Amino acid sequence: MKSIKLISMFGLMIGLYAIFVSSAEAQCGMPAKAITTARAAATNMRANVESGQKPGARTNSIVGPARPPVIIILPKPNIQSPVVGLWDVQFISGGEVVDEGFDQYHADGTEILNDTPPPATGNVCLGVYEATSTQSIKLRHPSWIFDSTNTVAIAKAIILESVTVDKSGNTFTGTFTIQFVDLDGNPLGPDLTGTLKGTRITAD
Repeated sequence: MKSIKLISMFGLMIGLYAIFVSSAEAQCGMPAKAITTARAAATNMRANVESGQKPGARTNSIVGPARPPVIIILPKPNIQSPVVGLWDVQFISGGEVVDEGFDQYHADGTEILNDTPPPATGNVCLGVYEATSTQSIKLRHPSWIFDSTNTVAIAKAIILESVTVDKSGNTFTGTFTIQFVDLDGNPLGPDLTGTLKGTRITAD
């Protein structure tokens, strides 16, 4: 019975997701309505698990069962990468700009995105990148999804990007994929994909 409920829930979420992709609202690289859909799926999944009194099920706290230690490997410096600097970047999906932000790439291989939604919804998030060629990089950028009160983290969104800086060094283009998962890494629905367009911001 529990598995049937979960299948039905995901079917409904996928249908709603197709509608939400066209929204121009956004949260840390993500359309706000897509976040709402993933938030609802995560909330329903948690409620289903908790109602079954499953050992180790999560409660209102985001602290769960003990996990193996995570080994953190610092990124290799990308001092020569032309992506280093500050950019005005647009996320485009379905022919529409679904988010825009100021994207700072550091020479140590880390990145910070500050985009358009209200701060309470989580509009500043962090990423790590590495060079794939002299002009190109790949980026992994995790972000939290909060409940409707914007106080409890209930899921994650993982933004994956491939970016190529043009020869002038002043613009870039690329693609993005956003994966929506619960706190244990289980998918919450289909990925969101689109293209990127960046313009360098200078002190002049």
